[in-house]
Amino acid sequence: MKPYISQPKGSMSCGAYSIAYYLWETNKSQHINDRTFVDNIYNKIQLGPNNIGIHEACANPEKMAIELSETWYSNSYMCMLPNSPLIQLANGFNISFANINAIDKVKSGANKYAIILCNSEKSVRALHYILIKYEDNTLKMLNSSAIYGNGIDNVLWENFIIESNGKLKLERDTPYLYTGAGILIK
Repeated sequence: MKPYISQPKGSMSCGAYSIAYYLWETNKSQHINDRTFVDNIYNKIQLGPNNIGIHEACANPEKMAIELSETWYSNSYMCMLPNSPLIQLANGFNISFANINAIDKVKSGANKYAIILCNSEKSVRALHYILIKYEDNTLKMLNSSAIYGNGIDNVLWENFIIESNGKLKLERDTPYLYTGAGILIK
């Protein structure tokens, strides 16, 4: 499999990259590794001005689900666990969601792909989107902010587990915690 491009360092386009990875993996788009294609998605899903203190350049998960459903005919919806630290944000942005664990749905085979919402160990408001799937009894991710070796774009599927505290554990260090929220893709 050909490796994918990573998001530019310092950008807030992980949501757009997660959508693009899904489209490339499922052959719904032939614009593979095309940054202009990803930028066009990013322009559609940005949060925009708000009173909640989230940077307006961040991706809006509801807009992401709409982009997948309406533009790419991949029925998608937001889901979140009742104890998610993002409940207040979802309510503040009036984002509707189903009370479902995206990880459980992917592991059961009900959905092949999901985009999970993570935050950083350093900040609850630093959201990061990651495309996941469950294959060969293993959770796998495509993480757009991955920088490997000498910094050349080389995003590949990586195995991971979720520890009891929500931390994503890989073969390399990562600061991400699963928030109990995601976008399920049918």
